[in-house]
Amino acid sequence: MIEHYELVRKLGSGGSGVVYLAEDTLLMRPVVLKVLKRGALTADQMRKTVLREARMASAIEHPNVCAIYEVGEQDEEAFIAMQYVPGQSLDKLIAKGPANVQLTLSVGIQIADGLSAAHTLGIFHRDLKPANVMLTDGGLVKILDFGLARRLTKEDAEFDPAKPTPRENDPLAATYTARGGTIAYMAPEQFVTGQSSVQSDLWALGVILYELVSGRHPFSRPNTDEFQTIRAIQFVDPAPLNECCPQVPPELASIVMHCLQKTPAERYASAADLREALRTLMKTLQFETGIVPGDAAANLLPTIPEREKRATGLLSLLAERFRESQPEQNTDKAILVLPFQNLGSKDVAPLYGFALADAIGTRLARMSSLIVRPSSALLHLPIAQMDPLAIGHQLIVDYVLTGSFLRSESGFDLNWQLLDVQGESVRGGGSISVASFDLISVQTEICNEVFASLQGSGQLRDRTERLTMRSEALSEGISELYLQASAMLSSFMQRTGSRADLDRAREMFEQVTEREPEYAPGWSGLGVTHMQYTRHGFGGHMHIMAARRAFDKALQIDPGSADANLYRIYMLLARGEKESARHGIEDMLSKSARNWNVHVLAGTMLRLDGMYDEALEQFHLALNLNPSGAPMIYNHRARVYQYQNQLDLAEGELQKGLTLEPRHPLLRTSLAYQRMRQGQLEEAIAMMEAVLKDDTSLRIIYPTLAMCYVQIGQRERGATLIEESSMAAAEADSEMAYRLATYFAVDGDESEALHWLRRAIYLGNENYPWFSRNPAWNKLRGHADFERILDDLKRSYRRNQRTWKRLFDQLGEN
Repeated sequence: MIEHYELVRKLGSGGSGVVYLAEDTLLMRPVVLKVLKRGALTADQMRKTVLREARMASAIEHPNVCAIYEVGEQDEEAFIAMQYVPGQSLDKLIAKGPANVQLTLSVGIQIADGLSAAHTLGIFHRDLKPANVMLTDGGLVKILDFGLARRLTKEDAEFDPAKPTPRENDPLAATYTARGGTIAYMAPEQFVTGQSSVQSDLWALGVILYELVSGRHPFSRPNTDEFQTIRAIQFVDPAPLNECCPQVPPELASIVMHCLQKTPAERYASAADLREALRTLMKTLQFETGIVPGDAAANLLPTIPEREKRATGLLSLLAERFRESQPEQNTDKAILVLPFQNLGSKDVAPLYGFALADAIGTRLARMSSLIVRPSSALLHLPIAQMDPLAIGHQLIVDYVLTGSFLRSESGFDLNWQLLDVQGESVRGGGSISVASFDLISVQTEICNEVFASLQGSGQLRDRTERLTMRSEALSEGISELYLQASAMLSSFMQRTGSRADLDRAREMFEQVTEREPEYAPGWSGLGVTHMQYTRHGFGGHMHIMAARRAFDKALQIDPGSADANLYRIYMLLARGEKESARHGIEDMLSKSARNWNVHVLAGTMLRLDGMYDEALEQFHLALNLNPSGAPMIYNHRARVYQYQNQLDLAEGELQKGLTLEPRHPLLRTSLAYQRMRQGQLEEAIAMMEAVLKDDTSLRIIYPTLAMCYVQIGQRERGATLIEESSMAAAEADSEMAYRLATYFAVDGDESEALHWLRRAIYLGNENYPWFSRNPAWNKLRGHADFERILDDLKRSYRRNQRTWKRLFDQLGEN
């Protein structure tokens, strides 16, 4: 321990100190702690200089700058506590080769924005280089170390401003290194004056942009020493980008070369000027801007008439997000089942094609070496007008299953093709006539044909076994009804969140189960529908009981039903059976690791247990398996970052999600909550009222909106939102119960606050790190019952940590 920081592990060390990953035990968040060694620097005065500069840099509050939380000393040990930034540094990205223009522009805009904020305070970076710029998984840039350390990796954690130069007989290099910095990113004038300025930081950014688009340094080469690099920086012009990289737009090449002018006065006058130049170019190129957070993303969204262009851009956005996260040695094959296209009359239910694709995907997912990416989240894209192979390339799959159907008076005629994305060829296909109007019955035939095509070509591993998929003939009309119900439920879960959609889905599933009582998918769908009422604050125990009956029936008919097994775990949570739910997750992770929903559920449970890093890992796995489910997963990840007080990272996640689904109610609700946390109450209220204007049945938003009203002095208006329906929802849902408890805590009703807090914990919300520091509960700090609840919860939190570690260790052994 150093003050209230608990050291977790050593990240690296240098001549003047050691870098640790640590836990802030007061605010319960991860930090990077740099401990300066006594006497390690040239003199005690140098040590004081480092601390003084750190205190200066702590004044920079900007989403693109790594925050410095605290600078202090304990027992003559000086330390600097900084924000922990997960992700990869730009030098690792550059090492993989040239980046695309969109990513380069996004990174450049964000770095320039962060530099502008620092320069406004009179603070210069002095050592801007790719190793000091982090890119999070969400595309947010963080500039590290204004005048401080160099890197956080074990090899490069050196942050000694007085470290010896590799070329000790070179006085020029030694002079600069003694002042702090890296020669390859030094501006020409710095070799003369040794001083940093606005223009020297912009030079370094120009070098970074050159490296990003070209994959190489403009002056330094592997076979050159530092003296030759210095001479090149001072006297040699870099190779023009339009010659070495023809794909680079001439406007971008001009911006980069403007930054690399030898004379400082010929560069941009400020970082803000450079930022605006890059933004203007991005608008000119009409790029999708999901990587760019904040107002830039909002201002650069495409117009509605450009539907196909928008769809292609969104797919590109998804692909860029997840390409780097793909396992390097993954032998499993990925397949995307596209919605089947209706070639006949438009009065056929428009969602048949999506539901049929999901049904086939569910069957294919039982193949042990095949990763199936569902298509339901692509509802908002004009898939019919897009090239299936192009979609496959962009969503990083090996195969695309596509097809069409035509309804006639005698039934359905269905055609399908299995496309090899890399080979850009047709792997298999066929035509099927269904005389009974029963589209469901074609699942088995298509899935077995797909299996045979892949198995025959050696594309599935030997351990994959042929599936015993029995064809379930349904009576006339039931097949269509089931497909409509499935598509309506999927639309509710992925996009609308509308109570009316959920009600309609439930009614149709009930009709399916009444007419076909031995059809397991019908019962499973009905159970999932009832669980959604509870999870979204639409109902209480009545739906829990109904869901339990439906899942039991589905599992009785088909014990291998993935949906029934998965949502049965949600049901256990709603009944307060958290331990059984954890073991259920362990079983699902071992048996259905290819199901992205399993990882979403595991991440949700880990989040409720306060296991934030583990939760983010599960959401990351879910995203890899199903990039098209990104909006919902972004919302989950944003909530984890909000619990960690990393609101800038949360903002980035929410803005990405809203780029894909601008009207997504849960994303908009989470963004409104974010504004409340930032003290922007009027804006938060306006955002939540807009969500409720679209759908007044979204109960989960009411307690948060009521809390905002209380904080602006409109207590009675807030109280009107807490109705019996909200209470009933909170009785069966842990998150709704905690939101209700928090509202009462802010309102000053201690009795109700503690009652609903206990209810939330009973239902499985044991998020101790957040409960213990949530500022909304400040009025109850010191209250005997509240402190007793926190003490009990802390013990549960430690126990849960051990339980999860044991479960994951067992999974690793298996």
